[in-house]
Amino acid sequence: MSTSSGTGGAASSGGSTSVTTGAATTGATTTSGSTTSGSTTSGSTTSGTGGAGGTGGAGGTGGSDGPASSSTTSGTPVACTEADKKVCSDDIGTHCGLTYEYWKDRGDGCLTNTADGFSVEWSNINNLLGRKGVRPGGKDHIVTYEADYRPNGNSYLGVYGWTTSPLIEYYIIDSWGNWRPPGGEGLVGTVESDGGTYDIYKTQRVNQPSIEGTATFYQFWSVRKEKRTSGTITVANHFDAWGRQGLTLGKFYEVSLVVEGYQSSGSADVKVSIE
Repeated sequence: MSTSSGTGGAASSGGSTSVTTGAATTGATTTSGSTTSGSTTSGSTTSGTGGAGGTGGAGGTGGSDGPASSSTTSGTPVACTEADKKVCSDDIGTHCGLTYEYWKDRGDGCLTNTADGFSVEWSNINNLLGRKGVRPGGKDHIVTYEADYRPNGNSYLGVYGWTTSPLIEYYIIDSWGNWRPPGGEGLVGTVESDGGTYDIYKTQRVNQPSIEGTATFYQFWSVRKEKRTSGTITVANHFDAWGRQGLTLGKFYEVSLVVEGYQSSGSADVKVSIE
């Protein structure tokens, strides 16, 4: 599948952050499966990525303290007059100034792009990801969202993506279904951001699908201690906190708001804007 990597992130961070180092591991391997948990699964008909049953999710790119600039020119447009666009098979495209990607392996589900975001519904799927964001994105993005989020089983809601060189899958998780990712292993610290505390984890996927095909790669996580389904996510706060813990990201592939389901059913109606 295509890796279409972007450029690295600009260095602006929004709001103050503080990082507390925790005991833990740098490279614990994830074996278990949860939605976003498994790493991406290839399988997009338009060179996208999906998720798989491990501890990760799918496609995109993060940001880092390394590469210096982003080629992103804008986020959400001021107003959108495009008609809603519904897709029920693997697809990547643009809608209302943002890039969307939809992927699933088995089961039923659809993604509907709307003027102010997207909705996802799924039933008896193994793994499904619906997301909308900016590609390649940049470190300075601020994601504001509001979701009517109704998972029945395992699912994730948050900011998601990938980087290349190195290949990293990343998550900033604000809410989840019946399992809190990534299961407790790989804790390296915490970060305060946007009115909450997030645990930082580093996990590893071995010989799993990715945006570069089957590969071994790390996953970086920020997981909010208390669930929420609306608010602002200042992505630079997390990228900077990861960097201070020695978790080095690469070149951006995307910064997206994602809903992922794993071996579950559910629905979500999401309003999202990206600055």
